[in-house]
Amino acid sequence: MASAAQVKQITELAGVITDTPIRDLVSQPAKWGSINFEGATTDLELIFGLCKHLKELPIEILPPPVADSFTQVLGVVRDAVAAIKGFSLEMSNPAGQRDSMVQSLHGAAEQLLMTVQSWIAFLAYQKGDVQKNIEALSSAVGQASDILDDAKGDVEQKKTEIAGIVTAAREASASAGVGVFTSDFAGEATSLEDEAKGWLKATGGFAAATMAVAVGSGLFHVDPAATNAQVLQFMTSKIVLLVALLTATIWCGRLYKATKHQASSNRHRANSLKTFQAFIKAASDDATRNAVLIETTRSIFAASPSGYLETSEPAADTSTKVLEIIKGSASAKP
Repeated sequence: MASAAQVKQITELAGVITDTPIRDLVSQPAKWGSINFEGATTDLELIFGLCKHLKELPIEILPPPVADSFTQVLGVVRDAVAAIKGFSLEMSNPAGQRDSMVQSLHGAAEQLLMTVQSWIAFLAYQKGDVQKNIEALSSAVGQASDILDDAKGDVEQKKTEIAGIVTAAREASASAGVGVFTSDFAGEATSLEDEAKGWLKATGGFAAATMAVAVGSGLFHVDPAATNAQVLQFMTSKIVLLVALLTATIWCGRLYKATKHQASSNRHRANSLKTFQAFIKAASDDATRNAVLIETTRSIFAASPSGYLETSEPAADTSTKVLEIIKGSASAKP
């Protein structure tokens, strides 16, 4: 084993080499101006790293001849670093001196690396860092595995909770939307009912006026002495007035029937939407739910006969409904 003096000498040499920061060895604009040792940066970093290991590792277990070789090469490195510390612009050919120092440092760094590299691994293992790091890594891997398993469990739980929240939110949103649309349809139906009453009154008014004019015109007779032109003018005025009043009566009546039809349709949709959620919640699976949704939606929004319009309305396509229900049931998972 290395003696205490050898250990002390190695430690002191490593301390002297690394007592000046690398940045101050590379560049000192106040003293060196534009000249710097950027080319020596890599070698300096290598030297500082190796010296750090020598100060931390148990070099006392080195054989004495090996400790002597460490001392010798560290002395060469110390001299190369000291040369850089002592660099001055007052030297003859400063740039050439700089290049020579960089080359000397590079050679010293290579010599140090070749001397200590194999022993540093041995010293690190003897210190226990390798085994300690392996144990720490194994422990970290085990902890990470436990954390991952816990995270997976949490994710599955959160996934279930989120799915429940989404379902509840969807149902709440659907219920709220149905409530809003029901109110809209009911309000529109009420408004149309009021409008239809107005058209009914207008129809009755024009019908009464038509009857009054028809009856009143019978009280006025044509003068027997009137000419053909006068008779034609008299009859034409009566006919035009009666046709206008009769047309207005028929037009108002049709508007009344159309408005009542719209009011009836909106009332039907409002009443149907009230039972919409009941149909959806009664479905046992997604396939049945989809089929019920299609049929309920179609029954709500399809044109339905109200009895107010005389035009023929197309019948619902029952075969299409049955086909969609069968397709939906077939696609359901067992």
